Amino acid sequence: MIAVIGAGGLGGPIALSLADAGIPLTVIDDDRVELGNLHRQIQFAEARIGDAKAEALAAVIAAGGGDCTAHVARWTPTTAEALCGDAEVIVDGSDDPVTKFAVARWARQRRRAYVIASALRYGGNVFAAAHGDACYACLFEDPPLDAPTCAQAGILGPLVGWVGGVAAQLALALWRHQQAAGASIWILDDLRRGDVRQLAIAVRADCECQVTR
Repeated sequence: MIAVIGAGGLGGPIALSLADAGIPLTVIDDDRVELGNLHRQIQFAEARIGDAKAEALAAVIAAGGGDCTAHVARWTPTTAEALCGDAEVIVDGSDDPVTKFAVARWARQRRRAYVIASALRYGGNVFAAAHGDACYACLFEDPPLDAPTCAQAGILGPLVGWVGGVAAQLALALWRHQQAAGASIWILDDLRRGDVRQLAIAVRADCECQVTR
């Protein structure tokens, strides 16, 4: 089973792609569908406005023959075990940097493979790692304290489709144990230009993940 944290702009394409591949899913989100988000959350119709995103997304997946359990809850390190403790791979599609770092740390401590997907304005990135690889904090060290949200900075609608598709591809490879050895990040600086970079991530010697291996 793969757990997807967030059922919005990124969580939607991630979950839909994985469900189409026949993967059983758990989707976690405590938010509700809003009209102003539909341009980048194409898994929802206007009729779903006001509904819980996790349940609405699970219903779409079920209608397509997929297997998805919805949790209308906020993922935190405290609730994580109950919400996704059985998941083999964790995929974060939230828009909160603090949550992303917490997800990465929780997954690493429990020896789970994980994917962290991010998108803002015109660009985005996807980080993927298995147990024993360099971790998310090896790359970014600490969550930014002043990072704008999608609501504040905006986001190009098609961008989440690209980022979500890459995140699903990497999660599927990790779930099937086909991911190349070592952590990596895919970076799309600007969807309008289409330039994509893929970088291998080296272990940072002073990172907590090395101290607590």
